[in-house]
Amino acid sequence: MIPARPGDEDTICAISTAPGVGAISVIRVSGSKALSTVSRLAPFLVSCPESHRLYFGSLKDPASGDLVDEVLIAYFANGRSFTGEETIEISCHGGDAISSRILELLIGQGARLARPGEFTYRAFLNGRVDLVQAEGILGLIESRSKESSAAALSQLKGELSRKFSAIEDDLVWIGAQLEASIDFSSDGIELKPSKDLLDRAQRLNSRVGDLISSYQKGRLLRNGLAVALVGSPNAGKSSLLNAIVEEERAIVTDQPGTTRDWIEVETRFHGTPIRWIDTAGIRETRDVVEKLGVEKSLHARNTADAVVVVIDISDTDWRVGFSDFVRGAKKAEHYFFNKIDLDRTGEWRATAEAEAERLGVAGRTVFGSAVTGDGIGELKTMIAGPLREIEGVGGAGLVTQARHVEGLKKIQGSVVKALNLIEKDASPELIAYELQVGLKAVHELLGKVFHEQVIDRIFKEFCLGK
Repeated sequence: MIPARPGDEDTICAISTAPGVGAISVIRVSGSKALSTVSRLAPFLVSCPESHRLYFGSLKDPASGDLVDEVLIAYFANGRSFTGEETIEISCHGGDAISSRILELLIGQGARLARPGEFTYRAFLNGRVDLVQAEGILGLIESRSKESSAAALSQLKGELSRKFSAIEDDLVWIGAQLEASIDFSSDGIELKPSKDLLDRAQRLNSRVGDLISSYQKGRLLRNGLAVALVGSPNAGKSSLLNAIVEEERAIVTDQPGTTRDWIEVETRFHGTPIRWIDTAGIRETRDVVEKLGVEKSLHARNTADAVVVVIDISDTDWRVGFSDFVRGAKKAEHYFFNKIDLDRTGEWRATAEAEAERLGVAGRTVFGSAVTGDGIGELKTMIAGPLREIEGVGGAGLVTQARHVEGLKKIQGSVVKALNLIEKDASPELIAYELQVGLKAVHELLGKVFHEQVIDRIFKEFCLGK
């Protein structure tokens, strides 16, 4: 049972459309007094409106009788709306002035301005959606590609919730078998866990592992790809960024250390965002400001989804820097040998190709020039590899959020511990305890267990009118 919080019984209102000038604005009102509140502004509205029907008329200021706007009012009866409460949506002419005035009049009649995500929160509170579906709504609003919107819509439709519920069913079934063993043991009858129980636990562990593994694709669908451009000072990282986005976004000079803080620019791959991060040159320095920039560059290198190390092939000492970057890599990185246009004989390239082969990174190496544009297309194609892999996956049932992965890892941990105890013929009470830990994690995912901090964290990301 989800406990009521202060304000949950209030009638709330908010502008649901984006701010600014537009053809229409939509104002949403929800709560037990939605109809009586709106009726004071809309004398044309009948006393017993029909649910899911539109009514046309003029809104008036209840105090002065002044005409406010001509509107359409949609009425949704209690239990038949998105929130599960009596809800009214007012469609007025677009623009901040009109919609803001209507909102002020509604508040003057006793309604309260909704908190971010409060309409969806009430849908969750009234059992219209579970917590996973509520997060799907936010994902659908924020989606920026066909694949990410498909993943969010699948989540809203309950596909991921059904997978979590299936995990819950397995945990309950296994727990019930163990409880039976406990009951029999109290009568002096020892029952070992059956093969069916063990098989079901192993299949459950495999399914949970598959869901956790799907997060890598799901996260890319939701957030896109972050690519850090790193390298020594004056290697041409900023020039490369400008060449990639075909726009002068980063300052370029011959002076090493020009970039002190990272710069982010976004491009799209079939709608999915790629964030290119130009970072400060990595080197030893005593300059306090530059040192902070180097630290941020190292952070970007460690946290980005992909890394492009930019090497100045015209630098006589490039081999040392190249070797250091390859040895210091914590994951597979890509290497862009810049300024290849200065290689008049092809000797530099031949030497670099041999060195890349020796270090085992030839398959992740591109030769090009940020000035002429050579190699830029090849680099983009290489970086977009993970995004091509998720094209057409549909997103059905993928895990796209860190909260879900955290919960699934708790479940996996409890199931693995239970399996180990089963194989050791441990006491059923110990096995049942571990399974209860996993069951609690499922309930937290679906919102069956109420944690106010988690609820606040999720719904505060919504806009006011959703």
